[in-house]
Amino acid sequence: MKKLISALVSMVLLCVLLISCATDNAVNQQQVDNQSIISNYEELTDTLVSNNKVPGLIVGVWAPDRNLTWIKAKGKANMASGDLMKDYYQFRIGSITKTFTYTVLLQLVDEKWLSLEDKLSKYFPSFPNADNVTIRMICNHTSGIYNYNKSSIFNDQMNTNPLKVWDPQEFLDIAKDQPYYFSPGSGYEYSNTNTIMAGMIVEKNTGNKIEYEIKKRIIEKLNLNNTYYPADNLFWGQHSNGYGWWGFGDSKADVTEAFDPSCAGASGAIVSDIYDLKTWIEAAVKGSLISADMQSQRLTPVSSTEIVSYGLGLGSIKTRNSGFVWGHTGVIYGYRSVAYYWPAKNVTIVISFNTVEDDPSLLLFQMLDKLSDYL
Repeated sequence: MKKLISALVSMVLLCVLLISCATDNAVNQQQVDNQSIISNYEELTDTLVSNNKVPGLIVGVWAPDRNLTWIKAKGKANMASGDLMKDYYQFRIGSITKTFTYTVLLQLVDEKWLSLEDKLSKYFPSFPNADNVTIRMICNHTSGIYNYNKSSIFNDQMNTNPLKVWDPQEFLDIAKDQPYYFSPGSGYEYSNTNTIMAGMIVEKNTGNKIEYEIKKRIIEKLNLNNTYYPADNLFWGQHSNGYGWWGFGDSKADVTEAFDPSCAGASGAIVSDIYDLKTWIEAAVKGSLISADMQSQRLTPVSSTEIVSYGLGLGSIKTRNSGFVWGHTGVIYGYRSVAYYWPAKNVTIVISFNTVEDDPSLLLFQMLDKLSDYL
């Protein structure tokens, strides 16, 4: 019996040793793979800064299931002073703001303030063809409504008076005089006017400004301490300067506080940093602030291309081998950003460029592609 027990103990110890060795080997291999990923990311971002296309950038990659966190700030935050970029600097997030605005709207649907099948005419009875547009269509950009910031009226104003304070109704007045891109519900066309309307619908239902509802329902609930909806053109905290007018003017101009963010309003005004955006985009894609049914509808996309699709206020990108990453891109004068979460792999990537001259979406695709080699 003693020999049998001794043999069993030896076998158990051998199994533990083998498992330990296998685990150590797996960990060592993962470390080697992670270093390959990081080396690739370093090279990609160094190239962007060294070729002078991007004055400065901030990147965060979080992949906890493979023990990988890579956060970098490179280049200059201020070209005049030479201030180097810091990873905690704030920046304007542009259309990533849409993810906040639409989340509040979907919360109101959950709370029975309105329905996604309500007609737009319920809120904007004088808007052309509003009886044929639903709230759902303005959430997934299938309404066909004209994008106000494509208008010469808007762009002429921004060119001559960038500090103009805009009323959201002015954007609707621009859009209503333009033809629809297509019959409502029959196609897809991204339009900032849709999100402006979504913000106004929130205000009509609650009696509060959209910035108040975003603050109370999202920013404070998730403790996004470096995120805010600005009341004017000024930054509140330490931030990156932004360079270049989107669509016109000097591409190297410092436009950090040269325009009033009301020009984007509920579709693009918010300021944040990479850490808050990580927290936020994970919450948005996981659906922690809306019902499970609403989240399921949110992540039911309409196709814009074979690779890129759009749900209810969230965009998706098809990966090479593991489903979709969900999030949003953002562009506003001086800044371009992306924030995406990959549910299948528990990976989050947030990128900010302090210029409109280069698109961080390309860097995102490259980073996802490299990561896919090891997932």
